[in-house]
Parts: sequence; C-alpha cells; structure tokens
Amino acid sequence: MSKQDVINKAVKSNEPPVWLLFSAGGSVSAFFFPVVILIFALLLPFGIVDAQTISTFAHTWIGKITILVLTIFPMWAGMHRVHHGLHDLKLHLPAGGVIFYGLSVVYTVVVAYLTLSL
Repeated sequence: MSKQDVINKAVKSNEPPVWLLFSAGGSVSAFFFPVVILIFALLLPFGIVDAQTISTFAHTWIGKITILVLTIFPMWAGMHRVHHGLHDLKLHLPAGGVIFYGLSVVYTVVVAYLTLSL
C-alpha cells in the first residue's frame, strides 16, 4: 500500500476521531477516576471536603471543564468498547456505529448544555 493510499483511507475513514475520543476516555478514566472515587467515597463522607466546596468548584469555568472531561470522554470510550465488544461476539447490528456513536454525540450535547447552564 502506497503512502497516498494510506492518506486517502485515513481521510475517508471516521476511525481517527473516534479512536482519539476513545483513547482520551480511557486515559481520563485511568488517571482521574481514582481521584474522583477518593473525593466522593472517602473525603466527602468523612467531612474532610465540604459539599459546598465541591458545589462552588462545579460552578467555576474550570469546574465545568472538569465535569465535561470526566463525563464525556469516558462515555465515548465505553460506547466504543460496547460497539467493538458486540462485534467480537459476532453480534452485528446493521447500523451499530451510527447507533453507538450517535448516542455518544447526543450524550455529549446534553451534558455540555446542562453543564454550561450551571
């Protein structure tokens, strides 16, 4: 396969943006979910962190970006895994990519609207 064929295939494919969102979701989950679990499972119940502090942080622009990153990217990773998991199990949906990635787009829009309207 020539270099031009590879470029043409990459331009026509939807794989690069989907893989980017999938890998971003996996990375966010791996790096930041332990911190989120620490905050909400230990620090908040034991009173080390106040709920008002978390609410105040969520209303700042950096808090809104944090909420978006911690919710949107893992959703893309999860839907990508479900889509390819069904494919590995030989359960082929006629429009599987459109269904799962479409749900991710709808989720992204809804979460972005709700978060930015805080």
